[in-house]
Amino acid sequence: MRVDVCAREDYPSQAKLLDALAAVGAYPDDDYELEVPLPTGLLRFRVGSDLLTVFVDAWAVDLEGPDDLVRRVLAAITGD
Repeated sequence: MRVDVCAREDYPSQAKLLDALAAVGAYPDDDYELEVPLPTGLLRFRVGSDLLTVFVDAWAVDLEGPDDLVRRVLAAITGD
């Protein structure tokens, strides 16, 4: 599943995304500088054996991964 998370310049939503990733137990696949603003490009996170990908370009931030895991991240972002 792939979802648009926020606009590139929406820094409060980027911070919520990082908090939500931590809430579901996601950890960076590489040594990323995890702060807002997120760096442009692909960021990969692991939750057990599952992989989440955050893609950041000049316009948007999106999230891709297994349906259930993406839904858990979205729920953590919205507080549901």
